[in-house]
Amino acid sequence: MIKVENLHKYFDQQHVLKGINFSVNKGEVVSILGPSGSGKSTLLRCVNFLEQPTNGIVEISGKRVNVESARKVDIQSLRLSTGMVFQQYNLFKNLTVLQNVMIGLTSVKNISSNEAKKVSAEILEKVGLQDRLEHYPVQLSGGQQQRVGIARALALNPEVLLFDEPTSSLDPELVGEVLTVIKEVAKEGNTMLIVTHELNFAREISDRIIFMENGMILEEGTAEQMFTNPSVERTKQFIGKVLKK
Repeated sequence: MIKVENLHKYFDQQHVLKGINFSVNKGEVVSILGPSGSGKSTLLRCVNFLEQPTNGIVEISGKRVNVESARKVDIQSLRLSTGMVFQQYNLFKNLTVLQNVMIGLTSVKNISSNEAKKVSAEILEKVGLQDRLEHYPVQLSGGQQQRVGIARALALNPEVLLFDEPTSSLDPELVGEVLTVIKEVAKEGNTMLIVTHELNFAREISDRIIFMENGMILEEGTAEQMFTNPSVERTKQFIGKVLKK
């Protein structure tokens, strides 16, 4: 479903991703953990070319793109297979909740306004926002705004869902409502790649864990193995230290 081969990313002279290789199978939930600055979010953004990788190959649902020879049409085709949930919600402030979810359906998938409205309302009900359709983002809590972001990604019916630290901008008391929605989405068999600092959540939801540091993957394995018996000492230190907080 997702396959990344020898992926590199430079920002000027800074080598941020150093030959990343990993894969995610259909229906699998994989979480990426690691300290700040390890390259987690950059990796996620490179997977759908929100950041332009420097070298390597990205494949999603059979769409294989060589980074160095990628054309706009190749990148657009790959992006159509993904749905992205951002840290900062990225909602249109001048659109209602319903319109924020509809816009991708009408502009990207060319679905009629009536059909887009029906689909969007159904998905917003799924994330518990059926009574907020005509509200604007400023009228919502952070947790509600992030649930709109999740609904917007789901509305496009992507083959892969990408979550970039979806709770990092939330007050602690609002984190739970968003994590609950993501867990429900995972139960439906969606293929998901999640960057998160919520370790207990990652342990509960993930089939596999990838641990990164300094732009490299140090270790990966099942959630149970990574949390109970990691083979790399740095992984053990990180997980132990964060869980004690």
